[in-house]
Amino acid sequence: MKKLYMGAYTLCTVLGLSAQEVVWQKDIKSSTQDFLSQVTTTIDQQYLITGSSIQSGKGKMEAGSKPNNGYDFHLVKLNQQGEQV
Repeated sequence: MKKLYMGAYTLCTVLGLSAQEVVWQKDIKSSTQDFLSQVTTTIDQQYLITGSSIQSGKGKMEAGSKPNNGYDFHLVKLNQQGEQV
């Protein structure tokens, strides 16, 4: 029984490591705290990345405007090389 468990563990480890290939990695700079929501592949084999950020409320405001101390939502489209479209 111990051999069976060790064999299953080894198989899962090998399959898990081989499935973790990084094709590209992208860092989109921001001055706020950002949260990734979802990554979706589009029909043209590009990527839609959705997320949100918390605005601090600091900064210059126009007269008569209200501060946005809540969330801002973001939608970014990347091609297969990880470049913004």
